[in-house]
Amino acid sequence: MITRGPNFQQYLLNIVGSSSFGRYPKISIEKTYNMFQSDTALVPYSGYKIAVSSSKLLDASEGRGIFASVKFGRLVVVQGSDVFLVNIDYSQSTDEVVSSQVIKIGSLQSQTGVVYISENNKPQIGISDGTNFYLYDPTLTPSFKVIPLDFRAGYLTFHNSRFILAASNDTAVVGGAVVQNSWRLSRANNGAEWPSTARRVGLLQTKADNVQAVVRLPSKGNMILVMGTNVTEPWFDVGGQLFPYQRNAQMNIDYGCLNPATVAYMDEFVVWLAINESSGPVIMASSGGDPKKITNDGIDYLFSTLENPQDAQGFLYRQDGHLFYHINFYSDNISLFYDFNTDKIYNACDVNMNYFIAGQVAFFRNQYYFITRNNGNIFALDTTITSYEDVSNNGTVSINQIPRIRICSNIRQISQEYSIINDIGFTIESGETPYHQQEGQESNLELAVPRVDLSLSIDGGATFGQSWGQTLPSIGKRKNKLAYWGLGVANDAVMQFRFWSFGRIVVLDGECNCRM
Repeated sequence: MITRGPNFQQYLLNIVGSSSFGRYPKISIEKTYNMFQSDTALVPYSGYKIAVSSSKLLDASEGRGIFASVKFGRLVVVQGSDVFLVNIDYSQSTDEVVSSQVIKIGSLQSQTGVVYISENNKPQIGISDGTNFYLYDPTLTPSFKVIPLDFRAGYLTFHNSRFILAASNDTAVVGGAVVQNSWRLSRANNGAEWPSTARRVGLLQTKADNVQAVVRLPSKGNMILVMGTNVTEPWFDVGGQLFPYQRNAQMNIDYGCLNPATVAYMDEFVVWLAINESSGPVIMASSGGDPKKITNDGIDYLFSTLENPQDAQGFLYRQDGHLFYHINFYSDNISLFYDFNTDKIYNACDVNMNYFIAGQVAFFRNQYYFITRNNGNIFALDTTITSYEDVSNNGTVSINQIPRIRICSNIRQISQEYSIINDIGFTIESGETPYHQQEGQESNLELAVPRVDLSLSIDGGATFGQSWGQTLPSIGKRKNKLAYWGLGVANDAVMQFRFWSFGRIVVLDGECNCRM
């Protein structure tokens, strides 16, 4: 036991924490990359590995959409202009693909951009690429075709036996007038027919607006959300003769949707990147009642500085009991994820500190898979995967350590008196990851030694000095305390930790001892 004199003061070293996004860095510089809080520890966010290589998918250069079809028992994947049915057998015990099968079922008339995929009970697969609507039905000849429409197809969903499309460039006449930017209903379980009649054409009513998306509200039966650019309206399927849906006249959400690619729904929530005529981008969530803004003033300020916030894509998925909403801002090179369990937001990134590469996810046979706009591979996503596997610029498969970073909150006194940072220490899991040879980014074998790097800022997080690295004990040696001594003098100190390992990282809060 270390005995310290009465001139020592202890501070919490809050390693377990989120990205707090203060309005200015001086308010809070806290950041957490590729980790999240579980109980009282900081644990790894999901890693990924290639499940099906692009060579099996006609060497497509861009993943555009992925959907788990219950009716066909396959993944529906759009890579480039090609559409595939994909079957994957995955072993959770080894995190390896046992086998995979890829069948091409059709081609789109476009090659880039997000696509939206859904299915009905016939069964038919519907696909919208933002311009055209495509239908796959193995009972028809041809089985895959473009469906002629009198509008431009947008966001696609399925609700109460119908496909529903957000529409633009409309030509339907309803009530004696040509409608503009409506939402359209297919016939029941028939995606080949979209009559331009009053019974099949819906309009936003609260504001003059353009329909961005129509979303089935999870766990709410007959309820949908019709999203414009400035407003969102709740509607209910009441089985009406003139039009089957009826708007809730008692409430609306005074935010629309900046980009329908950010809309995601799961459990009881719909989440999206929201905006209206008086407000910049915010992230909203709704379970059918009053919406919840899940961003704070610091994140809203961050969003206001983005050059191209509409170039974004989001998805929801549940991992290890946590419900995450993940959003990528591609042009601005930022990725964030929100944990509904703890009401906290974190940063995510790839191996080069760029945006996290996952675009859309699908859950298939007890495993998550995703596609990315970066290349044509299908990836497996899981917290049990503790590295990033991807294809490097020279075309070889690379396995990389995940950048896991924690920037703690400031250690300072109200008086701003200087103190000597004598030592810090915290508990970290060790002895679980062996020292072994790993394939590095350049396909050279290098020794992978788990370690922790500490960088210290003495100016409140504005700049950080050189890093001090400590290697973690080898397999079976489970000394769990990591300590640094003699860090120097400061009156506004910030600790930055980088955790390097091909295995998992589990770390708890610590203590900073300062001599006054």
